[in-house]
Amino acid sequence: MLLREETYRQQSNFAHYCRTGEFLPIKGVDEKRVHHYSRLVFNVIDDTLRSAFPLTVDLFSEEEWETTTRRFFASHRCNSYSVWKMPFEFYQYIISSEDELINKFPFLDELLLFEWTEIEIHMMEDKMFPEISFTGDFENDVIAFNPEFKILQMKYPVHLKNPNEITETDEGVFSVLIFRQPETGNVQFTDISYFFYRLIQKIMNEQKPLADFIGEAEQTFGVERSILLTNTIPFLMELQQNKFIIGFKK
Repeated sequence: MLLREETYRQQSNFAHYCRTGEFLPIKGVDEKRVHHYSRLVFNVIDDTLRSAFPLTVDLFSEEEWETTTRRFFASHRCNSYSVWKMPFEFYQYIISSEDELINKFPFLDELLLFEWTEIEIHMMEDKMFPEISFTGDFENDVIAFNPEFKILQMKYPVHLKNPNEITETDEGVFSVLIFRQPETGNVQFTDISYFFYRLIQKIMNEQKPLADFIGEAEQTFGVERSILLTNTIPFLMELQQNKFIIGFKK
């Protein structure tokens, strides 16, 4: 059932006031009292974003944070009805509209994306897990990975270093694996080298054992097979302990 035009106008005026603080005539509403609603609604927005981006909150001054969140609330029309998705739109808003902050903090887009991805992985729909065997050989069997993950490739170590201490001299090549543990639903992240990024992608895409990839890696990275295995197997065991490696393909 569609709203009457007058009802829609009154609701729009009220929403406009809550977002911007600019009062437009609203039937039966006292302008002296309505400010409580604006404050309460903004507090919900602010609390949601502070919970989503604790590292960014710590990086910004209090003035920078409040000014930015109020501009976002006043000018951005969210596309999703789910409150938990609002932080992603805040991330999009900043990288498209807050040039001064992006220039001041050249790693800000990656910091926001890193913090958002933790939420996204936690809230993502369950994915189908493959049939596996819990016993196998890392070198010669096909490793089965937890499908509920993302790997971010970044220029700054926002996952390794306090953002307040990051400078342009920290720029480099970084990869971070972010995944959800099956039993607990907890989100974990771990720094991985380019070698392990390639390794995970290769095994998942081609469904071949580590032994096949190691042969190629000898040529690509110019490192002997024995050294590659010595450095790779312990890290794979750690990923298995943390529930990113869930077993071996049957």
